[in-house]
Amino acid sequence: MKNIAIFVIAALFLILLLGILYFMPAESVWIGLGSLAAVLLFYFVSRLIKGKQVREKQPNPWQNLTSLLFIFLLIFVLFAVALWNSDISIMMHVLLVALIFTMLMNFLTVPLAIFHKLREKKELFKPSTYKPRVSIIVPAYNEEKVVARTIETLIEADYPNKEIIVVDDGSQDNTYRVALEYVRKGIKVVKRPNGGKFAALNTGIAVSTGEIIVTVDADSMIARASLSEMVRGFENPDVAGVAGNLKVFNRTNLLTKLQTLEYIVQIQIVRRAFENFGSLTVASGAFSAFRKTALQEAGYYDPDYLLEDFDITIKLLKSHQVLHGSNEAVCYTEAPETLRDVYRQRLSWFRGDYQNFWKHRDAFFNPRFGIMSKLTFPYMLLSMTLVPFASIIVMVTSVMMLLDGEWLTLVLAFSLFTTLQILISILAILVADDDLKLAIYSPLFIIGYKQFLDFTMIKALIDIILAGGTYLKRERVTRIGGTTDLQRPAVAGSLIERPPDL
Repeated sequence: MKNIAIFVIAALFLILLLGILYFMPAESVWIGLGSLAAVLLFYFVSRLIKGKQVREKQPNPWQNLTSLLFIFLLIFVLFAVALWNSDISIMMHVLLVALIFTMLMNFLTVPLAIFHKLREKKELFKPSTYKPRVSIIVPAYNEEKVVARTIETLIEADYPNKEIIVVDDGSQDNTYRVALEYVRKGIKVVKRPNGGKFAALNTGIAVSTGEIIVTVDADSMIARASLSEMVRGFENPDVAGVAGNLKVFNRTNLLTKLQTLEYIVQIQIVRRAFENFGSLTVASGAFSAFRKTALQEAGYYDPDYLLEDFDITIKLLKSHQVLHGSNEAVCYTEAPETLRDVYRQRLSWFRGDYQNFWKHRDAFFNPRFGIMSKLTFPYMLLSMTLVPFASIIVMVTSVMMLLDGEWLTLVLAFSLFTTLQILISILAILVADDDLKLAIYSPLFIIGYKQFLDFTMIKALIDIILAGGTYLKRERVTRIGGTTDLQRPAVAGSLIERPPDL
C-alpha cells in the first residue's frame, strides 16, 4: 500500500506541475515545455558523456554545453526574449520565473528519486558477506554532554570487525575524561592540541587500522544495523564513499520539527536523485564512510575550511570517484532547539559551502570533472544563489502586488506553491517511512522558515565575499545532551528504537 501511495503522490505532484502550465501565458507555457525538454536532454546526454567515469585526457570544451548552468542560462535568455513584448506586468514575470524554476528543479529530482527508490528495493535484501575492518573516528571538542551516548551506540552496533577511535581536539571541558571511561571497553582515545575538526579527523585516520573509515560526529547516535548497511555499499569496488541517512531525534518544538522535515526532503528527494549519477552534494561528516585509500589519494582533510565534509566530497568527485548514500544506515543527530542556534549552525554551513565553491571554482566549467561540473556543482550553486535572491524579489513583488490590489493572483500563487510543497513533503516522508504529521509544517517552507534560511544564505555569501573567499570562524551551537522520550521511526535491522538511557 505504501508503494501505491508513493506513486499516487508523485503522479499528483507532476500532474499539478503540468496543470500549472494551463494557467500560464502562452509565452511561459512554451518556455516551460522547452525547459523540461532541455532538462530531459541534459539527463540523457550527461549519461552518454559520463560513460564509466573515466578521466578524459583531453576533454572537449563543447561538452560544457551539457552543463546545467548553460541550460539555465539558455532558459533565462529565452524567457527574456519571449516576454519582451508581453503585456504581463513585471511583478507577474517574477512569479512566473520563480514558478518555472521550481518546476524545473522538481521535474529533475522527483522522477529520479522515485527511480532510485525502485532500484534500491532490488538491492536491499541481498545477503552480504563483505566484512572489512572498519575504523570509526569521533572528533570531539567540548562535547562532554553528548559524547558518552555516541560512544554507547557505537559499541552496541552489531558490526563485528570494528575499532572506535575518539579524538579529543584539545577540549576545555571533561570530554577527554568522559571518553577515557570507555577505554576498558576497547575504545581508543587520542588527545591532541586543538587544531580544528580536520586535524582531529586526520589524526584518527593516522592511527586507524581499518580498510573503511567511518566519521561520526560526537552528537550523533547510530542504529545497531547502520554500520553493516553502510559497509554493504562498498561491495561495489567502484564506490569510494557512502553517506548515512541523518534523522533528527529531538523533535521537541517547532524548529526541530522543521529541521526534521528539511532533512527528510533533502535526503529522500534531492540526494536520491543525484545518486543515480554516482554523485552526492555532500557526504555529511555526521555519519559517512570512505575507503581509506580514497582519502589518502585525495590528500586527507584540508586545513582551514569550515565544511571539511563538503571539501572531501568535492575532492573525491573531482577525481571521478563514485559516492552513494545508504538510507538504511540511519544516524540520529541533535538539532538546535533555538532560533539563535539554528542561525549559528546554518551560517557556518553556508559559509563553508560558499568557501568551497570558491576553492573548487575550477570544477564549474572543466569537463574533465565529468558529472561534478555538469550537474552537482551547478545545481548547488543555483540553489544557493538564485533561490535566496529570487525569494527576496518574490517577497518584495508580493508586497507590491498587494498594494496594487492583485491579492487574488497572489493568493492563487501561494496556494499553488504550498500545495506543491505539501505534496513533495508527503512524498519524501512516505519514502523515508517517517511521521506523516510532519507534512503540516510544509507551508512554512513557503513563508517563514524558507525566508529565514534564504537571508542566512545571503549573509553567509556576503561574509565570504568580504573575507576574500576564506572564512575561518566556526559558529558553536549549544549542546542539549541527555535523552528524549521521542520514539524513533522504525529502522530496518535496528534494535534501538530510541536513544539509550545513560
